[in-house]
Amino acid sequence: MQRQDEALCASFSQEFVGADLADRRREDRLVEIARQLRAAPKESLPDLAPTQADLTAMYRFLGASKVKMGAVMEPHIQATARRCAEARTILVIYDTSEMELKGDTRRGLGPLRGESSRGFFLHPALAVASDGSRRPLGLLGAITWKREEGTRRSRNPDGSRKNGGAYHRETEKESARWWELVAEVEDRLEDAEVGAAEAGLDEALRIEAIHVADREADAFHIVRDAQEHGARFVIRMARDRVLLDEDDDERIGRTSEVLACCEDMVTLEVPVTKRAGNTIPRALKGRSARVAKLGVTATKARIARPNYDRTSAEGLDVNIVCVREIDPPDGVEPIGWVLITSEPIDTKEQVIKVVEIYRTRWMIEEFFKALKQGCAFESRELESYHTLTNALGIFLPIAWHLLLLRHLAEPRPDVPATAVLSPTQIQILRARVPKLVPAHPSASDALRAVAYLGGHFIKRRPGWLVLGRGLEELLSMEVGWRLARGMELEM
Repeated sequence: MQRQDEALCASFSQEFVGADLADRRREDRLVEIARQLRAAPKESLPDLAPTQADLTAMYRFLGASKVKMGAVMEPHIQATARRCAEARTILVIYDTSEMELKGDTRRGLGPLRGESSRGFFLHPALAVASDGSRRPLGLLGAITWKREEGTRRSRNPDGSRKNGGAYHRETEKESARWWELVAEVEDRLEDAEVGAAEAGLDEALRIEAIHVADREADAFHIVRDAQEHGARFVIRMARDRVLLDEDDDERIGRTSEVLACCEDMVTLEVPVTKRAGNTIPRALKGRSARVAKLGVTATKARIARPNYDRTSAEGLDVNIVCVREIDPPDGVEPIGWVLITSEPIDTKEQVIKVVEIYRTRWMIEEFFKALKQGCAFESRELESYHTLTNALGIFLPIAWHLLLLRHLAEPRPDVPATAVLSPTQIQILRARVPKLVPAHPSASDALRAVAYLGGHFIKRRPGWLVLGRGLEELLSMEVGWRLARGMELEM
């Protein structure tokens, strides 16, 4: 996998080669635009285009009716599936984020939290290696949608929330995206297995994927469909579900009541990162960094189907893992998760693995930061939903690449600097910041030197903005370096 990381870091634009856009010139233009955007992902399009003609061509490409986000991303998704095949066992993390765009003149956007905020929604599937490295492998799919004016499937015409039965009968409801994308990812991975067999690489290849989601995915039909299709999952529960006995004859209580009678199987100490409070998309309180002591309980259970669902089986057999913080600091909201999973929980090691799987979910929050901060996507001055989603098809792989670069910037002396930068770039860094670049630098050494160029002077992990500024500064230096020596620019 290290050799693969080196190749993709050296030539990121290859993630877009092979897109089917019905015109070879358009396909070549995509690769060139991706290269330009990757060089300085937070800069505006006018600042990135070398000439007015290049800017016009960029706008024309993004607005073309034959250009679609799915086609733009297809080569990257296929490359991600191949990386998943090499990793063998992966986590696929899902979440939804609002893409809020300012301005009243953009066509085709819809309301978000109300009529005053407008934009669209993004629901991606991020693949991550499950070998403990948490190495981001890329995107296996992404869904976008917009709400029509005054139409929310979960609301009645008077604005009140629909009951479960009424919402269950709705067609085209937003919650359908969860299983829709899981099913698409499963198909992608199956195709990668078949492709490996046809290529003679490994006829017995099996990609083991575990789907990971937050509370929004806690729906009976999602768990039911996952079990029917043999999909593995770890989902945070959002509601205190009713449990049945083994014969579906009697309701034995709610999840919280059953868990209260279970003893902790294991106690863990985990670092908790600092978090600023916010209200978008839901209220999150700020917190300070600390080490939390967690008690972990696990049990097998049978969850009852909702009363309004008369077609599904009476109950589903699942495993439940409960995580609660022991003796949290005064005034601090304690950590507490209840996880519903297909994964085994018979031993302490298996229970700890489920907890670690869910803790990896934060990677998609970092991915959204890379997209919104590192790529400044919500600041893009594009005129319509069509052009914005086409641009998003390019920026999503760029955000993943930034996430990968920051992953490689972690202290890992076994990964050389050549995994993320070219020899010329390393030579420039050594000349510019010699104290930070030793004779045989690691990837961590190199990227911390890049962050220094972006204004990062402290030892903690560099943020998206300084890393992006540093890469932009390094690329500018490389252009001057090569022009001064009469060298060709590497693309």
